[in-house]
Formats: sequence, structure tokens, C-alpha cells
Amino acid sequence: MIERSLKDAIQQFRKNIDDSDYANLGAKGKYLTVPYRIKFVRDYFGERMSIQTESTELANGSHKFKANIYIDDKLVSVGESKQMKNADKEFEKQQTVSIGRGLSILGFFGDELATAEEMEQFLKPQKKEITKPITKPTAKPKPNTKQLADEWIEVLKKTATHSVSVGKFEQNLNPLRQEYLSDLKQINSDLIQQQRIDQEYISLQKQITNRKK
Repeated sequence: MIERSLKDAIQQFRKNIDDSDYANLGAKGKYLTVPYRIKFVRDYFGERMSIQTESTELANGSHKFKANIYIDDKLVSVGESKQMKNADKEFEKQQTVSIGRGLSILGFFGDELATAEEMEQFLKPQKKEITKPITKPTAKPKPNTKQLADEWIEVLKKTATHSVSVGKFEQNLNPLRQEYLSDLKQINSDLIQQQRIDQEYISLQKQITNRKK
């Protein structure tokens, strides 16, 4: 009986699957390739199985595909696919997709059923990089380093006010340096503003030391 031989075939198919037989689809998971499935059913059923594909041209020039799968001349599964664009070898790829869907519906799939989207993703050709015309980048306004320096100097002054020693002053500044890291990097590119900060830093250290006398 077809039902019994088909059940045995599916069981043997699942039993013989190895991890190396899967195609990796990245975030979409994995699935057994269509050629792998076709080879198994051909080897198992031989001439008892036949796969017939039909294509219907649509109004936009693309095609719709139907794969009819027969065992002992009995239609046991149908897989369909639609060609979404007219691209090189897209006709053959979508024809393969329809066969893969038919075999999956019949029971020849791996850990999970391969969806239409997954198979299309796997068969989709890699996009070619399109060289865009070189355009002159829009000039970004330079950061106002003087304003950034003024703000950091105010931070230094306030921190110095609440520091009882030079060591405590440095300890209190460490987390603030992380918070203002981006600003400090920009200030460092301006030698004049960086010199202002360095002078203020030294002056505040002296003030803290003099307070203790």
C-alpha cells in the first residue's frame, strides 16, 4: 500500500538525516535542501515516484509553478510557488521551490517544516553591490570646543568645591570624565581650549591644597 510505504520512507528519511545535511539560513533557521530530498525519494521509490511541474505565465510576464508528486500514479502532494521577478535563473529556482514545498507537505522535511519564505531566502541570489555616484558630503558643523571647554571647567570648579583634598578631587573626577568622554575628546583636538582646561585644573589643585593650610 502507498500509505504504508510512504510512512516507512518518511521514517527512514528522518532517521538518516545528519546535521551536515542541513543548509543554514542564519536567523531564519535551517532546512534540508531540495536536491537532498529529491535524491532520497528517487532512491527509495525509484520509478514508482514521478514529479511533474507546471508553469502558468502571469500578466506581468512572471510565472506561477505547481509541482505534482505521484506515487504509483496516485497524486500524493502538490507544491506551489510564484515567480516574483524576472531575473536570471529565477524561473528554475522557483520551479525548485515548488518541488521542495510539495515534498515538505508530503512529509519529507527536517526538524521543522521549511516555509516558502525560508526556501526563497535560501535560493535568493546574493545582491550585487551597486556603485552609487560619489557625492560631496554635506559639511558637518564643527563642534564648539570653546563652549565644551567652558562647561567642563565649570564641572572642575564644582567638583573642586566639594573635594577636601587633591586625591579626593581626582577620585571625584574619574566618573565625570567617563560621562564627558566624548566632549573631552573633542576638546583635546583644540590645543588652545585644552590648554585652558589644563591651567584651570592646576589652579584648582593649588586652591584645594591651600585650603588645608
